[in-house]
Formats: sequence, C-alpha cells, structure tokens
Amino acid sequence: MPTIELNPAYDISQPTPVRVAVMGLPQGKLLLQPEGSGPALPAQADGENALVFIANNLKAGQPLRYRIETTLAETVGVRLQQDQGKLELHLPEGHCTTYHFGPDVIRPYLWPLYGPGQKRVTRSYPMAEQAGETQDHPHHTSLWTAFDEVNGVNNWASEGKHGYTRHQDFVQQEQGPVFGGFTARSIWTDSTDTPILNETRVVRLFNIGAQGRILDYTITLAADYAAVEFGDTKEGGIIAIRVATSMDGARGGLIKNAEGGRGEKECWGQRATWCDYSGPVEGETLGIAVLDHPSNHNHPPRWHARDYGLMTANPLSNAAFIGGNPTPATLQPGQSWTFYYRVLLHRGNADAAGIKKAYQAFAND
Repeated sequence: MPTIELNPAYDISQPTPVRVAVMGLPQGKLLLQPEGSGPALPAQADGENALVFIANNLKAGQPLRYRIETTLAETVGVRLQQDQGKLELHLPEGHCTTYHFGPDVIRPYLWPLYGPGQKRVTRSYPMAEQAGETQDHPHHTSLWTAFDEVNGVNNWASEGKHGYTRHQDFVQQEQGPVFGGFTARSIWTDSTDTPILNETRVVRLFNIGAQGRILDYTITLAADYAAVEFGDTKEGGIIAIRVATSMDGARGGLIKNAEGGRGEKECWGQRATWCDYSGPVEGETLGIAVLDHPSNHNHPPRWHARDYGLMTANPLSNAAFIGGNPTPATLQPGQSWTFYYRVLLHRGNADAAGIKKAYQAFAND
C-alpha cells in the first residue's frame, strides 16, 4: 500500500482539511493508518492522484507517516440531496446549507446556513420571514456572489432594472466521508438575458465534526464573450454574507479583521486577509469568518462590512472605499480570474475560534 508523510511547517491545532498528491491511489473507501500510535483517519480521493483528509493536533517539525489502506467500514460524511431548483448539503450533525439555483432565482445563493449546534447564522429574509429579523436590502440572500456595474449592468440589486446570474448546469457533484459538494456553471447576463461573462462556482463542505463547519467557496469569472469592466463600486462581493440579525454589530455583534480592526469603523473598506463577524445566536456566541487566499486577484481585498449585518470581500474596487479617481478592473477577452475563499462557521468570536491560525493553514493550502 502507498504511504504519505506529513511534516507541517506550522502547528495544526484545529480540524483542518489537508490535500496531498499521491500517485497510484487504491480504489474504494480509504483510510490513513498511522505508522505508530494515533487514530486512523478517514480519507477521500480528490481526482485520480490526490487525497483529502482532516488533520488535527499536528506539531510543526514532527513528521508523521501514514499507510493508505482500503476499508469496508461505512463512514457517514457529507451527503447531497437534490430537488427541483435546489441542492442540499448535509453533515452527520444535520442539514448545513442549500444551494438555490432555479429559474426564478435572480442569482444563486446558499441558504439557510447552519453553524455549530444546528443554529442559523445567516438572515432568512427575503427567502422567508422570521420574527425579529430586519427586512432591509432584499438582494442580501444569505451567502451569494454579486457585483454592480458589470459592463454597466447592475448585477447586485434585485429591484428595478438589474442583471442576472443564470444557472446552467452542474459539472460535478460529489459526496463522501471527508467532503462533498458541487461544481456549477452560470452565465452573468444583462436585464434582457444577453450574456456578459461565464462563472464557474465550486462549493465544498468538509466533515470536521460538530465543533464547526468549513466551506471552501471558489468563483471563476471568465470573459468568454468580450472584455468585461467591473466598476469601482462598494456594491459588490465576490463572496457576500448577510449574518443573522441577532449577530448584527448594531445589536452587540462584532466585526473583526486580520489587521486587528474592530467594528464597522475600523473594518469597512480596509484591506485584510480575513474578516470575521460574530454575535449572539440562540443563547451563545457564533461567528462566520471568510478567508481570502493569497493567490486571489488583488489579494487582500477590501471589505464591505457593515454593523447592520453585511460582510463582503470586494477585490475589484478601491476609490469607492478610500476616495480618489475610480479605477475600474477589466477582464480582457479570453481572460479569467479565480477567487478562492474558505468560510468558517464557529463558536465564540474570532480570537476564541483561532481564526488567525486557521488562516495560516488555508494560506498554505
């Protein structure tokens, strides 16, 4: 059986997805058996020559070797369930989120989003009404991707004359003991459904246990029709989140970024490698962190983070946040940008959840 050796350059002190290249992976259900003491780890093939598993409690500079074995044991992991216009993602703990993509959807989105303890950490409006929730900004649909001023088209708003993100198909769906998710193709259009650009969205949910949730969210935008100009506007998020109303900064929640900024005043419009929004949810503090990978275009992004509950990563605008002359971002014909994010749903605030350490692991992925 093949073996792998891990020699982390940094401590891994919380459940973290690890992907390693392996030639000649055996077929079937896989298990990593340590050469020495320690528990066996469920593993999952990622294509023909890569393996993904969840690592924890690894010390920098202390190499570990594992044998890759096959197993007949059934391991409950991430499960998908598709219905008309929606695709559900389930963990052993329960429903995590649903991807909504039907023909009546202006832009695909993930809702609801359940954090630890199966508690909702994003707002339900406008998809549903919940007692005590705010009902502003009906284009804020839980977790989504949108941008204003795309070749002059408003693909951010949901009222008036606006553009659309039209789901086309699923390239891939996968489920297993370690991760599950999908790859979806969409077209950004103007208000008459004339294509502007192509989008590929990859969402991957990891089975890290009941203490948290990890979602990897990758967006590729491709100028397959003509050049695409993104206006210099604050109204946009390659990844955008509207937190549960009880978490709002205006109600006792906290926005915090990688630079130590706290609250809207110190985080809005600032560049940072990550941003976190935490606050009270059903009797405890829960949070959502978004991590921006160093390979992303214009890394690190500026953050459109508001005390009323909005947090978006906007790598394509500058003057809209700090003043000066607008500097639109242009995708030339045939060019594409890929943006890779990790979303952490966690207990406690950013410090208690160890977001700084989680980012170190993500940045080296």
